[in-house]
Amino acid sequence: MTVLAQTANRELRLTEGGPTYRIEKRLGLIRENSPRLIRRALLSICFTWLVLLVLSAVQGFATGQRVPMPFLHDFAVHTRFLLAVPLLLMAETVLGPHLAHAASHFVTSGLVVEQDFASFDAAVAKGLRGRDSTVAEIIFVVLAYAITAIGVTSTAVHVSTWSALRSSSGASYTWAGWWLVLFCIPLFHFLTLRWLWRLFLWGQFLGRMNKLKLQVVPTHPDQAAGLAFVGEAERFFAVILFAYSCTIAGVLANEVVYDKVPLPHFAGAIAAYVIIAVLFILIPLTVFAPTLIATKLAGLSKYGTLATEYTRSFHQKWIVGPRNPDEVLLGTGDIQSLADLGNSFSMIEKMNPLPMGPRTPIHLALACLLPMAPLLLTVMPLKDILKLLFKVVA
Repeated sequence: MTVLAQTANRELRLTEGGPTYRIEKRLGLIRENSPRLIRRALLSICFTWLVLLVLSAVQGFATGQRVPMPFLHDFAVHTRFLLAVPLLLMAETVLGPHLAHAASHFVTSGLVVEQDFASFDAAVAKGLRGRDSTVAEIIFVVLAYAITAIGVTSTAVHVSTWSALRSSSGASYTWAGWWLVLFCIPLFHFLTLRWLWRLFLWGQFLGRMNKLKLQVVPTHPDQAAGLAFVGEAERFFAVILFAYSCTIAGVLANEVVYDKVPLPHFAGAIAAYVIIAVLFILIPLTVFAPTLIATKLAGLSKYGTLATEYTRSFHQKWIVGPRNPDEVLLGTGDIQSLADLGNSFSMIEKMNPLPMGPRTPIHLALACLLPMAPLLLTVMPLKDILKLLFKVVA
């Protein structure tokens, strides 16, 4: 096996490691080359949503009029534990392989020269050590419970719900409420924090790649000097944004349906969330901005000089100077070369300061907004929404 092949096989598998991953393997929830995501997703639903349903039903808070908001009428609990948590688990088979392939592509594409293979291996090793950190996951557990505690204490219970009962002496949790705050919500926060950690590790890896002598080419057709594949991999973080946005959509649905808060009231907050979320995901790509800008400026300078020399020669040969009677203009390669040089210069002018195309931020923004779409039913009839969609498509 060549050095190149050996290096390319050292994959940055950010989703296949860590204490919880090892525990899942010992329990048989994960097997080699078989993550069993459907089983894990169903188990997450059983230990969160289904347990909450059973406990609520036992105490009579699943349906009926005993509390203003019974369990089955709570949009937030359904979106969080039927959609968000399973999606955060299933995203591992979507995002993990794409990040690993993108990391290996630095070598297989020739961007990393052989002299830097050792540095590449070191960057992968550091990323995997961070992935496997026991300390990091312990911190995530502590933070998950801290965030849950802050959320519980800062959110006052004004009316009785399936999770907490309000009386003159204060609020008390139901059986389902205790399971919610002791296990379900911390689990959601833990999974979210673990994905943020993986995003951080990915950004660290990209930062280390940017420090290498990457063989970037300003005329690369991807308009990112050959680095656009990084942005393509980043686009798959849309799964995480979609999962988190499902939770937000459930909370907003409760506010709109039960508290009668008009949906337009949240328009500013939704817009701010989408912008912040998309920018947050794209932060790792900014490490290449100085390299791409410098490559673009250098390319414009060098190709500009080349273009000046060539066009001067072309002008002198075909416009000013006497023509060679044995060489006709029709079919000459000089014109094609002139066109190719112009195309190369235009390609450099179109280079992006970040290694991505316009589709990447659009896909991320759509992932944030799609879970909010059903909320439009609270302000617009379904037939009007369908008519609007038909006009857009047509």
